[in-house]
Amino acid sequence: MRLLSATVTVAMLVGAALSGFALWTELSAQPVTNTPAPKAVGAEAQPPRQATSRLWPALFGEPQPPAPQPPAPQPVEPARNAPPKPPLSSLGYSLSGVVTTDTGTWALLSHPAGGKLVKVGDALERGVEVVRIDAEGLWLSRDGDAPELLAFAEAN
Repeated sequence: MRLLSATVTVAMLVGAALSGFALWTELSAQPVTNTPAPKAVGAEAQPPRQATSRLWPALFGEPQPPAPQPPAPQPVEPARNAPPKPPLSSLGYSLSGVVTTDTGTWALLSHPAGGKLVKVGDALERGVEVVRIDAEGLWLSRDGDAPELLAFAEAN
């Protein structure tokens, strides 16, 4: 059985080699130009026919140049007389505790709607983001402004 499989394998390798050689000779051969037979005297001479190209047309269309970039938006000037923002205590949050682990620092917040556990980068509400948590308390930034401290709730 081994002898039969070895014989068939060698025969297939020889066939593949011959097929590869035939393909190589076909692709490397110079294109044959068919010259027309000489015509009778007085016949109009025509230019030789050009060889056709073997290149395939683009399957998915022609490559397009990159689209021009839209103009940069004009920076919006902030209002000069913006009203002051209400204090952080008006949001209803109070800092209950801070937990420090190997993976990060977490803050426990209490709110009339329910407590929350937050870390740096979390958003409390729209435009209110946790910037830093340290021993002093929780630092919040409203609409990208300077951070404000939400200190621990006073014990009565």
